Amino acid sequence: MASASKFIFAVRPPAALSMPGFGVDISNSSVKCIELGGTPFARNLKTHVEMAIDSGVIVDGDIETPDKLVDVLRTIRLKYGVKNVHASLPEKKAFIYQTLVPTGRAPQDAIAFDLEAHVPLPPEEIAYDFDFVREEKEGRIYTVTAFARRVTEAYERAVIRAGMLLKSLEVESQSLARAVVSTANRTRTMLIVEVGKRTTRICITDRGTVSYTATAELGGDMLTDALVRHFSISSDEAETIKNEQGFLVGSSNTEVVEAMANVVSVMKDEIASHLSYWNSPTIDDLPRLPIDGIIISGGNANMAGFAPYLERVLKVPVTVANVWTNAFDLDTYIPDVPRRESLEYGTAVGLALKGSDSSLW
Repeated sequence: MASASKFIFAVRPPAALSMPGFGVDISNSSVKCIELGGTPFARNLKTHVEMAIDSGVIVDGDIETPDKLVDVLRTIRLKYGVKNVHASLPEKKAFIYQTLVPTGRAPQDAIAFDLEAHVPLPPEEIAYDFDFVREEKEGRIYTVTAFARRVTEAYERAVIRAGMLLKSLEVESQSLARAVVSTANRTRTMLIVEVGKRTTRICITDRGTVSYTATAELGGDMLTDALVRHFSISSDEAETIKNEQGFLVGSSNTEVVEAMANVVSVMKDEIASHLSYWNSPTIDDLPRLPIDGIIISGGNANMAGFAPYLERVLKVPVTVANVWTNAFDLDTYIPDVPRRESLEYGTAVGLALKGSDSSLW
């Protein structure tokens, strides 16, 4: 059997060689950068920047026009002094799954042998990594993250061509989890929902490690469009209503809630389906721990009434993310970023934390 390349050796340095750097979140529509200063005991926010990417440059995670992406990254490097970089890889292109390695068997051998059963690519075209999750009586649970090598190499080339020093590449959901899952919640099984403009990303962490991901083609723009149609108003006016009045159930907000109810219900059903899937017995009897908490993030997560609604109908505790929870204590330091805006930087914050604190996974 041809061997797959071990992702950890290709793009992730050993912990002893990790170093602080810019977190660079590359998505279909923008590049977001975060730089943290200070020490793990007294951090501060040095830089935060977002630069738009033209439509069609990145499509569903594939870099279609490398030169344009390189131009954006190079502009950021020159303007903000970006050097060492921890960059994201697109979740849509990742294969993420859990596997049980029987007691006494080397994880490298077991995972490599089983890789083709989970990743529909020739072994020589796969780049992968794995992380220990927890011990079970049958053996040890690991999470495996795999990509087509062409994907990892395309992002690596773009960063290097822009003149940046690439220190690591990581699937965006793991970076988001590093930012929003607190130390207290690291031993729990959490479902993270990131509501973006056009998509909603769902991931599940088991002991802090992302072990399941999915992306739904629905997002905050659908809520805005529903308000535009219902009230015959502009998109800007609809955004204001969505942000200020939100999904608060009450006599004074009935019409707004009714206008967005169908879209919110679809979002709820999408989350509920993944919640049910994870909490149901698996075909291969892989031991799973039930989800006992939900964190919502992204630009639309702070919509008033949304979290309480989800908690009421899903019957699981729901909290709005604090993307700075592992960066610094908001009681002693307040970054110069509005809370609503900060919810869009979760992945970049998690990348910036990578290498800056050895206690974080």
